[in-house]
Amino acid sequence: MSYKIQFSQWLMHQLQQAGATADSCEILHPLVLTIGLVVLIAIADFVSRKVILTVVARYAKKSNNTYDDILVEMRVFIYLAHVVPALVAKKGLLFIFNENSDWVNILQHLIDAYIIIAIIRFVQAVLRAIKVFLLNSEDFKDKPIGSYTQLLNIINYAVGILFIISNITDKPLWTLLTAFGALSALVILTFRDTILGLVASIQISGNDIVRMDDWIEVPKYGADGHVIEINLTNIKVKNWDNTITTIPTHALINDAFKNWRGMEESQGRRMKRSINIKISTIQFCTPDMLERYKKITLIRDYIDKKQEDIDAYNIKNNIDKTVLANGRNLTNVGIFREYMYRYVDQHPKVNKKLVALVRQLSPGEKGLPLELYCFTRDKQWIDHENIAADIFDHVLAVVPQFDLEIFESPSGKES
Repeated sequence: MSYKIQFSQWLMHQLQQAGATADSCEILHPLVLTIGLVVLIAIADFVSRKVILTVVARYAKKSNNTYDDILVEMRVFIYLAHVVPALVAKKGLLFIFNENSDWVNILQHLIDAYIIIAIIRFVQAVLRAIKVFLLNSEDFKDKPIGSYTQLLNIINYAVGILFIISNITDKPLWTLLTAFGALSALVILTFRDTILGLVASIQISGNDIVRMDDWIEVPKYGADGHVIEINLTNIKVKNWDNTITTIPTHALINDAFKNWRGMEESQGRRMKRSINIKISTIQFCTPDMLERYKKITLIRDYIDKKQEDIDAYNIKNNIDKTVLANGRNLTNVGIFREYMYRYVDQHPKVNKKLVALVRQLSPGEKGLPLELYCFTRDKQWIDHENIAADIFDHVLAVVPQFDLEIFESPSGKES
């Protein structure tokens, strides 16, 4: 005789001993068992939620590991605790009622669905915990972890839904997968962006195209700032004006964009600016001009050396020096160009290991452009701009010392 039958007979005997009639026992028997099952479920729920979770939380608090704190924070064990009372309810139904009953089968299917949903939520919480843990790790914080956890979440939900449908319809999982394969075209159409995002995420991660916190510019979407999130379908960029731009993940594969990571990882940030010299002020240097320019410490030795070379050349070739157009001569713009280079080269905030030059660009209707090309040691945007401003404040102020003028377009007020 099974334990179930023995317990049922014992309960009927106790009810009869309490004075219940045979007819009332038929009603009281399942009622008492149901009440007992409800109490047992409540106890199981209390133990799993309060006792076990409290013990786990205390252990995580005392532990020096961070991963158990993340598991508690992501409510991983709470979702797992939902399974315990559900299992008690499922076993209790078979113990109390006839397992061939239609409504008992319906209840069992519902309980199975509840257990599957709890497991889905549990896996989802585990994936969230893994995401947080990996993003806090130095090795993975710049990787698109969100894309992979989202993909695993989609698989988690898809498998869970298939199990629920299989349980409710009493059809094998393989049959549902076969039917699901027939609907693959519809699935591809429905999840087109997700699939494109998945492929793009793999390419972005594999080719190291974009990382978390990279500074990128995507003109098509008006994005110019740091990447704050990379997931399966989109990339979020926090612009410099604190607005958020959302870009489809696959757009970074199909469209052109600029990533400033190379600059941030290099030894300096480029400064490339020019000033326009009024062409009418460019002239050969007279002896008086050279004497004045020699008072400028940075270029004194340059003028002396260049003048010696020029004098030697002119003497060797019997050049008539009474006409400046004959032979070789120093010009004020040439000396000023050398002064700009030396000023930048001795500047403490300019990286000497990287390229530094001052060059002439093609003259045009706005004068002769002199372009300064160098790299500042400080790569932070504000500091870089301040250094560039300080350098050009000095350059613009010193131009008149070389008998030159900055080109300015005449305004309507000028005669």
